Amino acid sequence: MKIYVFFMISLLFFALFTFVSYAEDRLFVGVSPSVVDLGELGRGTTNLVKFYIVTISDNPILVRLEAENGRLDFFDNNYVDSIFNFSEEDTATWVKFLSNPVELKPQNETLKTNYESIKGWREVNFLIEVPRNAEPGYHLIKVRPTPLETSVTKEAVGANVIAITSINVIFKVHGDAKREGVILDSTAGDYGQNNLEMNTFFKNIGTTTITAKAIQRIYDKDSNFVTEIASSKQFVKPNEIKSLNSFLPLTSLSAGDYQVLTTVSYTTDSAYKNSTIFISSEAILVKPGAEELSTWVFIIIIIVIAIVIYRWVH
Repeated sequence: MKIYVFFMISLLFFALFTFVSYAEDRLFVGVSPSVVDLGELGRGTTNLVKFYIVTISDNPILVRLEAENGRLDFFDNNYVDSIFNFSEEDTATWVKFLSNPVELKPQNETLKTNYESIKGWREVNFLIEVPRNAEPGYHLIKVRPTPLETSVTKEAVGANVIAITSINVIFKVHGDAKREGVILDSTAGDYGQNNLEMNTFFKNIGTTTITAKAIQRIYDKDSNFVTEIASSKQFVKPNEIKSLNSFLPLTSLSAGDYQVLTTVSYTTDSAYKNSTIFISSEAILVKPGAEELSTWVFIIIIIVIAIVIYRWVH
């Protein structure tokens, strides 16, 4: 028993030592600056963006640049007020890289920082082509540098511990940027296997694309809370109507009328609507589906055949 405990402790220390050794041999690819504010850009214009990619690695690194749509969590910091005029339309397709991938080589000079010594850096240029029909308001593009896996990077990173930081590019397109939507209707749809589809018809009456999510709180006839259901998030363009669908489980409900409070949240505001649905007694009966039943029949037939073959052989 003592030998076993000693062996486990030794193995734990070995694993810890190995992890620390690998972590020290890590690879870091970062950007400078982390945010580029281009101010106001005109529709139909092509704009040059410059930034630096940096590394603490002693080895050359091949880095691929990937453009993504900016995320709402960016506005938690210095640009918190800009979120009320933010357009969530697709902006990643507006980016044109002049060279991709790019090679990041160690320099003769090392830059000292408060955290690490920067050993390699390179200026990167790319273009943002703003469409002529771009929505008004603030737009956000995220560019992520990703090291390509080569024999050099494998040797450099050891256990593939890679740290990556991205650049956020923010700019504004002229015009009245309004984020606003209304619920046109909230109705019960088709019955499924022990659930009821709930359809929330939401219209974007603003001038910018928004992401919307429907949340429905269900109450019985005595106003007692029953359950809460939610739809997935969907992008809704200006003047577009989307059906935000959710599913109400019926197994714990009884027949009768239910009150539904529907809320559609689109981050900067919400829309509300009250409605009533009726659940019939036939709908709440739990019945095995045809597919589920046929599967069990198939399994039973296979078992019977196996038993018959076994007895015939023996």
